[in-house]
Amino acid sequence: MNTPLRFLHHPTSQPCRAVNQFLLEVQIPFEEEIVNLMDGDNEQQSFKEKYNPTGQVPILCDGDFVVWESPAIAFYLNQKFEAPSNWFGQTVQQRALIQQYCHWHASFLRRGAGAFFYTHFAECIWGKQDYSKEIAKGKYTLYDSMSYLETWLSQNKYLCGDEISFADLLAFHELVSHVAGEILGAKDWLKHPKIKAWFDLIAERPHSKILSETIMKISAMRLAGELIPMTRKTSLAKGTEVTIGVYS
Repeated sequence: MNTPLRFLHHPTSQPCRAVNQFLLEVQIPFEEEIVNLMDGDNEQQSFKEKYNPTGQVPILCDGDFVVWESPAIAFYLNQKFEAPSNWFGQTVQQRALIQQYCHWHASFLRRGAGAFFYTHFAECIWGKQDYSKEIAKGKYTLYDSMSYLETWLSQNKYLCGDEISFADLLAFHELVSHVAGEILGAKDWLKHPKIKAWFDLIAERPHSKILSETIMKISAMRLAGELIPMTRKTSLAKGTEVTIGVYS
């Protein structure tokens, strides 16, 4: 009897939502385990030793095999379950373009998450402080990244061609958080009409709607001024100016 896949994640995490949607779109059976990021369960040494030395989610456990980093997880699932070729490409050129985006994403659009995190959640961890430099850096990276996306979407219906791929899920869920937290608004969409059309197209997929619900609700709470109880100590946003201990 095969051991069920275990998917360790949290619904507020953009990379987690991207992998979760891939699992649902491809109809891969799995058991989900919510990791309590709010109270820092992922910061525990025991968690890092067992699952991921960085303490980050998502994580996939297939029996004794453990893999982390969202593109690596999705690629593994794609290969193991022989997913439809649109997700990671049919030709060598298509596969290269999707991998190209996944590498680019980690150093560009993903780092723009600091705008969302430091605007809404840093206060929940470290209290009221001046996070303006962090927010400014995140917004710069976000807007810079969107200029690339707009160009690519002027050439294709989706980021890597005329069919949806895992690259689109990665990018979409990053932007969902910025929309939920009102980092992106009407003026930003006017500057990027191709991104808006693409975003709306993916947002209509049933799994997109379901997986966006939690971050929309939590962001609405923060916009209303409600603090989200957290006892974690480290930043959820990587690639920022913050170093360990600065705000503790």
